[in-house]
Amino acid sequence: MEYAIAVFDVGKTNKKLLLFSDDLKPVHVESIRIGEVRRDDILCDDAERLEGWLRERLRDASRKYRIKGVNVSTYGATLAYMSRGSRIFPIISYNQDIEPEVRREFYERFGSPLELYKVTGAPPYGRLIVAGLQIYWFRRRFPEIFGKVDRILFLPQYLLYWLSGLEAGEVTSIGCHTYLYDLRSMDWSVVARDLEVDKRSPELVNVWDEVGTFDLDGSRVVAAPGIHDSNASILPFALEGRDALVASTGTWCVFMYPRAEFDPKPGDLDRDVVYYVNPYKKPVRSSRFAGGYEHDHYVKLIENRFGVDPRGMGLDPEILSEIISGRRDFVAPGLIEKTGQFQRSKPRIIGDGFEKSAKYAYHVLILSLAIQSRIAIDLISEGRRPEIIVLGGFANNEIYLQMLSALLQENRVFKSMFPETTGLGAAICCKCAVEGARPEDVRAKPPLMEVPKPEIDLDKLEKYVSAFVEVCSEGRAEEKDISAGSQ
Repeated sequence: MEYAIAVFDVGKTNKKLLLFSDDLKPVHVESIRIGEVRRDDILCDDAERLEGWLRERLRDASRKYRIKGVNVSTYGATLAYMSRGSRIFPIISYNQDIEPEVRREFYERFGSPLELYKVTGAPPYGRLIVAGLQIYWFRRRFPEIFGKVDRILFLPQYLLYWLSGLEAGEVTSIGCHTYLYDLRSMDWSVVARDLEVDKRSPELVNVWDEVGTFDLDGSRVVAAPGIHDSNASILPFALEGRDALVASTGTWCVFMYPRAEFDPKPGDLDRDVVYYVNPYKKPVRSSRFAGGYEHDHYVKLIENRFGVDPRGMGLDPEILSEIISGRRDFVAPGLIEKTGQFQRSKPRIIGDGFEKSAKYAYHVLILSLAIQSRIAIDLISEGRRPEIIVLGGFANNEIYLQMLSALLQENRVFKSMFPETTGLGAAICCKCAVEGARPEDVRAKPPLMEVPKPEIDLDKLEKYVSAFVEVCSEGRAEEKDISAGSQ
């Protein structure tokens, strides 16, 4: 190994350090859980703890490997407010609530949610998940502090600045449900200019450019600009040139189709369709729902009821056949309000499936998640039949994979055999920065395994899907409320 690339893949809770060899093979992975904290009654990311961990792990890695480049990928909608080179406010969590009157003021000033969606591709997400709305809220609530802000950095760029002292901006973070980027002109939006974000942003560079070098224990190390994590996860597959739709599964299941055109529709706002911006400044039509969140919630109910952890169970064809034939047992989504493809759905268990057995209940749950996935995929593939590549937590769930494959008879479904695709995407960009190359010249092909189509009565399956859609759209009388805290 000639040199190593260090990538920090920073998730909302799990933070990882990944080291890649110069030929982009993973040689080291470690992680830590760092959650949220409250600072003066504001929900924040624990930036202080994260900052300390980043520096400690990078210095330790430099003693064992010849680190030549560093990059960071993180979630979106998270900002650092800077003044004279230092952060002057905690890192506000996108889960922080916002006063209804501030939200009303924002849309009265900048246009309706639909008008902004048609320009920026960002839906009117709740809380502070839209970064432009966060900046408006921050300026209104803390005007004196905002008046001192001379730089606004997205989280990947802030963490790289913390490590290297080098500043940069890039489009994958700026274009990630922010209202700050105009997807028609591929430039700063009216919202960004009005809030003077453009004047407070460092120069925008390509995600594969070198920002500069910094000293790490006597060695000069290249800093890459950082990248939004969803874009990092699709980059390795996009570089192969294949017609692929990537399903990145975790707390949020995010489906991304790079080949779809920028064609925002009014109905998208009720179906959780969002546009990201890829490294080449192209819109990426995407959809999402809180699949992992729903999964974990109902798994706890199953564990409490039966004393069994259902995760790891295999597909039982007889149970699946019983469920789809009866069309009586469903898990309706909606644990997180106004998200996903059924935003009027009341979260509930319908039927007695959760009284029969842990395996039966788990099959009902996973079938719900697989159907939601198919609907989310259909929303963004728009009649095309791309390959479906499943990454993340559900890539290890054989019941989910086989149900999804059955539901997508005209698509080939693959699971990723490489668990660190987001880190790999960031490593590709960093290798480019180190060697002065472009991503298409530095491809790394993650191993995939095709998911077979299980034998199943497709007619009964489709009738079950129709019944599921009806249940989620209209609700039924026979239900059990499973709101947070109930058993």
